[in-house]
Amino acid sequence: MNVFQDILRRVAERVEGTRAVSLVGVDGIAIDSYVSSEGLPMDSLAAESGAIVKAAHAAQALTDHGPLQQMTLASERAATILCRVTEEYYLLLLLARDGNFGRGRFELRKAAAALEKELL
Repeated sequence: MNVFQDILRRVAERVEGTRAVSLVGVDGIAIDSYVSSEGLPMDSLAAESGAIVKAAHAAQALTDHGPLQQMTLASERAATILCRVTEEYYLLLLLARDGNFGRGRFELRKAAAALEKELL
């Protein structure tokens, strides 16, 4: 198992309600994924979240708040947390609606720090 897969697996194991976790480039291409719920369209989800990240970066550029660190999308059945790893990569965590949101944010920050060392 490679380093990316190991880090993603640890996030999934530590966060209750995880359906999937991916390392994604800002171009929307998933570098690696760990999927705990079969049948999830991770390539499509990564591509769509890439568009969201680009739009958020454009909006953030109009303010003087510094680089975007985390973003959350919540719906009736799921929540998606996006966490910056580097300027070019971010983590995507897909949680069931009743998943542990706070633990997810915490584990993503830890994983981002570990992955940043691998990517730079």
